[in-house]
Amino acid sequence: MASLSTIGSIRELSFEILQYLSPPDIFSLLLTCKLFYPVCYQSLWSTLRLYSKSHISDKGRICYKLARLIKTRGVDNTGVQHIRTILLHRYSLTCTNGFVKSGFIHVLEELLRSGRLGLKHLELRYNSEKEELFSFLGHLREYSQRKQPDEFSMAIIANPIFLEPGIRTQVLHIEKITSLDLEMDWQYKGSDDDERQHAYGAGGLGAWEDSDSDYTGPGDGLDDLDDEEGWPRPASDQPGALDGIRPSNLQMDTSQYNTRLAGILTHLLSQATNLRSLTIRSIRDNGRRYTDFRLSPPLKNLQTTIKNLPKLHTLTIQGKIFHPSFFIAPPDSARVVNYDGVLPNKWVGGFRECSFANVTHLKVKFREDVQERGKGCRDFRKRPVTYVKVSGLLRCDIEGFDTVAPDLGLCILRANRRLDELSKKNLSKDIEHPL
Repeated sequence: MASLSTIGSIRELSFEILQYLSPPDIFSLLLTCKLFYPVCYQSLWSTLRLYSKSHISDKGRICYKLARLIKTRGVDNTGVQHIRTILLHRYSLTCTNGFVKSGFIHVLEELLRSGRLGLKHLELRYNSEKEELFSFLGHLREYSQRKQPDEFSMAIIANPIFLEPGIRTQVLHIEKITSLDLEMDWQYKGSDDDERQHAYGAGGLGAWEDSDSDYTGPGDGLDDLDDEEGWPRPASDQPGALDGIRPSNLQMDTSQYNTRLAGILTHLLSQATNLRSLTIRSIRDNGRRYTDFRLSPPLKNLQTTIKNLPKLHTLTIQGKIFHPSFFIAPPDSARVVNYDGVLPNKWVGGFRECSFANVTHLKVKFREDVQERGKGCRDFRKRPVTYVKVSGLLRCDIEGFDTVAPDLGLCILRANRRLDELSKKNLSKDIEHPL
């Protein structure tokens, strides 16, 4: 067995061991063992967390302490030169947070400008257009442009509306983003007002849509969904929407006509050539009534853009993206795919026909339509799928499929013989005659 002195003399081995310790444990080791002091000190500074669960409401006190420490002792007498990762609090890029008020933002600006900070990764919640922040983001962009993708990367959490192409938002170097978490706030004022007016004023709700209504009779099978030209338009929904009728007091949702947001996402993702993880999730999207979904050219472009992401490893869709029936297929590079939401029949039709090439881990959670049947999302009926194209899964977890497609679990089991035992067990438990 190797002694502590042997382990402490091999820096690479010491750093590997410290990966399994929490910061408090590393700090305790630093205080108790002189041999490990240098590597522990460097490890503690390597990731600068300007937030944690206990610091959500600390008003940026940690930033004040860091700014005061650097001012008193100087950069060279602190561990700032060891910082490789910075994780910013969700409110750090607002003028009310200590990151700005303490002046620590200017310290990082100078370090980035001078090249004294060897930053390799930054996690940032970008939700502000305040003038005071553009200087910091500008220096960050200049720094990132000097680095190769394997030398510097960013993880961005943002409402896509803040990433609209323009002078102010160009401060983010999109090509360096490796992880992108997009928060689709469908109640954000100004995101789709002009599209809503256009939709109502340019020939009604069907003006921007293809003629591919997903409505079929309750006795029809999913195979009917293959013949899009033959799908009839329902006469009950659209006139009511145009006439101002709101059954069950639900607000009419027009998100699928938001071409501005579809364009923002398409432009953003087309530049994110090094993206490895993409999460798109809805927030604050309750009490909506949906018209039938028809795939418009802007949404087709968005589908194609996501399908062409060259390095994407993980795709996660949570909630609605433009419409519950809008199916997003992963690119061939994807290995892990997660869907979670109210997923109606037309979405299931897209899922059934997707081969999920190279995907090994698939997770789907079907949530129940909490609105009245036919009011929240009308295309939500229990119907068999009979088969699925995906056949290369190693792990699969599908929850709640019996509410929409009762034979989906069985179809997955039949087509994916290499599933691990836990996946087989979970898929079989709700099947009357499991394999």
